Amino acid sequence: MNNSADIRRENKRSIYRFLMREKACTKQQTALGTGLSAATCNTLLNDLASQGIVTGKAKLSGEIGRSSTLYQIQDEHESYLALHFYLKHGEKTVETLVFSPSGTILSKETQTLTQIRYSDLEERVQRIQEKFPNLAQIIVGTPSIAEHGIIRYCDIPELENLRLKEKLEQRFGLPTVMENDMYHKAYGYYKTKGNPDEVITLGYFQSHILPGTATIHKGTIIRGANSFAGMTGFLPYDISREEQLSLLRPGACIPFISKSIAAILVLLNPDAIVLTGDLITEDLLSQVKDNCKETIPMEYMPRFIITDSFDDYYYQGMFQLAVDQKKF
Repeated sequence: MNNSADIRRENKRSIYRFLMREKACTKQQTALGTGLSAATCNTLLNDLASQGIVTGKAKLSGEIGRSSTLYQIQDEHESYLALHFYLKHGEKTVETLVFSPSGTILSKETQTLTQIRYSDLEERVQRIQEKFPNLAQIIVGTPSIAEHGIIRYCDIPELENLRLKEKLEQRFGLPTVMENDMYHKAYGYYKTKGNPDEVITLGYFQSHILPGTATIHKGTIIRGANSFAGMTGFLPYDISREEQLSLLRPGACIPFISKSIAAILVLLNPDAIVLTGDLITEDLLSQVKDNCKETIPMEYMPRFIITDSFDDYYYQGMFQLAVDQKKF
């Protein structure tokens, strides 16, 4: 941290996250839970209360005539919009969620379109902003490389090279963060189930879509210089992109998935790999592990976990990123 202002902001964030987890606490409980001094918690909780970010309510204690104040996040002070879009089984879908500061989903809308244009996204955001005038941030998840706010190599061709972050910020005046969808999912998994000392990789393998992975290294998303890290669909498979997509189907995909996972094991050495997508089955995973063992020593093989969906982790990742970006 550079200066006392940075330290103060991070201490506020620490208190905020503690209250998110514990719901309602006294100043003394907050000091114990965050490791901050009682004096620091007293000052910062008063500051957060004056900003309308938290609220304090008196609660009688066991001693007659004595009371303590329980502080909790003020859910009405702002809201966060999560916007994401995806291609699945040939259908293009846009989904929006609105979160309260404590993580409650206030609104969820899903729409399938033949094409997804910027105007469609802008119209949806405008409608939601009218319904939730206290929107404070926009968090975008994209099935593409999110290179400095620009959509690159997208599963949805009509959005290619769109400067989405810039356009949304200019149109709505709200800070906007855009990440590859797998980064959101990996961050959400880490925040929900991860261990801060572990390296965890998530992999998504869906029919006829370039595979993608994302890795959390001890709490930090590995993005790379251009948010390209984890794009295993770009590994050299010695065939054209069109041939590769046509072979990403049950019965033909094992060489691709094996190569993707072997590359992750060698380059990132995760403790665990969490997999989903319609191509992932127990039988396939057994074959993939056998293929990896041909070149990778057994002692460096991670735990493999199959899950039905990353959706809940996706939502959690977008919300947690909003909290990380919150201005104090």
